[in-house]
Amino acid sequence: MVHPDSQELDRERSPVPEGYTPYTYEFRDRHGKMQRERLFLKNTPIITESEVEQARIEPERRECLHITLNTQGGKTMKAATSAMNLGRDRLALVVQGKIKSAPVVQAVISRTFEISGLDGKNEASGLAELLNRQAPTEKNTPFIPQDLALYAVHPESRRLVEEGALRVPGFRLWKLPAHRQGKTGEVEYLFLGNSPIISGDCARHAEPDMEHPGSLDITWNEEAFRKLERASAGLRPGKDRIAVVLRGTILSTPLFQGMPSRTTLIPGLGDDSRLDALCRAINNTLLPLTEQQKRHVRENVALYPIHPRSRELEQHFLPELLQGKSIRLESGFRSIPYTCPDFPNPVRTYVFIRPESLIGPEDIQEVERDQDGTISCQLLPGAWEKAFAFMKANPAGQVEAAVVFRGNMRLRFEIKRFSLQLWGMPVLDSIQPNSFIYLPEPEEEQRMYRESFHLAIYGFLEPVCPWFFKSSPVFRAWGSRRPFLMIDSSLKGP
Repeated sequence: MVHPDSQELDRERSPVPEGYTPYTYEFRDRHGKMQRERLFLKNTPIITESEVEQARIEPERRECLHITLNTQGGKTMKAATSAMNLGRDRLALVVQGKIKSAPVVQAVISRTFEISGLDGKNEASGLAELLNRQAPTEKNTPFIPQDLALYAVHPESRRLVEEGALRVPGFRLWKLPAHRQGKTGEVEYLFLGNSPIISGDCARHAEPDMEHPGSLDITWNEEAFRKLERASAGLRPGKDRIAVVLRGTILSTPLFQGMPSRTTLIPGLGDDSRLDALCRAINNTLLPLTEQQKRHVRENVALYPIHPRSRELEQHFLPELLQGKSIRLESGFRSIPYTCPDFPNPVRTYVFIRPESLIGPEDIQEVERDQDGTISCQLLPGAWEKAFAFMKANPAGQVEAAVVFRGNMRLRFEIKRFSLQLWGMPVLDSIQPNSFIYLPEPEEEQRMYRESFHLAIYGFLEPVCPWFFKSSPVFRAWGSRRPFLMIDSSLKGP
């Protein structure tokens, strides 16, 4: 924390305030000139690298660093910035004894914030790698998402237990943990449903709730939300309870308050370290790629043209391909297996690719990994021009391409000229080629394909038969969905 009167103290040459240490802050102003400032920083830092959960940079803004703190760090940061004079007081980022940034705090900060003004991609990426390497060892948590589950509590559970019932259809007897036993010391029991209403593997995202200690905010996927809706329809608000169970232990039994939303507050999960471990397990937090991993991706990813008669060749050699044989044609084209995303299930197929690649390791500028596991390779400006020139020289006017990573085909698409004939007049001659190659995880690719299939159906048929989408549980929420995929289609700008 920067002393709020640092400038006045420095100007008046006042003694160093008790509990503070003077630092020299060198920075460039908006005109690029080097400036120097004397700041007094509090001896005790608000947070250190031990509270950092994750640090990452974005490909488009490589001078900015995004920080995510653990639960305790988020609480500490929120308490500190809540007491500050917003718009006036400052925080300082100190790395190896030097101030790297000293911004004015404009809003209360909790778990996530951004550090800007770092000198280029090398400093930001180096600091991100340092923070991720020094993060707590609890990252290798033994928790898995299925460890967390919600169960329905029998509405007459306590009466049944008092009457000595041991079996109830659809329910089974659970023992409450010692810390939830009554003052009498007697063992207590509850009847919970045979199977959970929902579990952590159905969650899209989880994060600690800063307003409710020991609680998580969990956002469910569409299927899980429907399950929760159906289960909640039979519960009475303010009377019935739901049990929060972690690894077979009942943590809490909160009262059901009303129909759930897609984001649910789960109480009673315990201390901060447990919350952080559950968040990492549910979110499957992936650390940014190291330089060695980025180099490995560059060396193993390539874009190959697909034979124009690939589907015919697949049918011709299908018996041999199904036996696991690899087919190589006299022209040099060779077969490669591919799990094609399809609705409703993926399909095993084969394509024939040219031996020489259109885009290789020398054409890749930067490699990043998103939290869904997708690896994006940013290409050099001239890379797609080679592919586009190859497409224009092709007699068919279009070329299908295969993205191959470590010998496995991961993506199939068309490098194509789009032409729309309107009364014999072309209104759109070509499109700008993409400046990224994406390597999505197979599950993520299948999800994207399935959702795009639903969106296409919704876009074509909803104006004609809106009643169908209102009555169908699968489609009724698609009208308000946000886009799930954004493609950067520019080579020179955003």
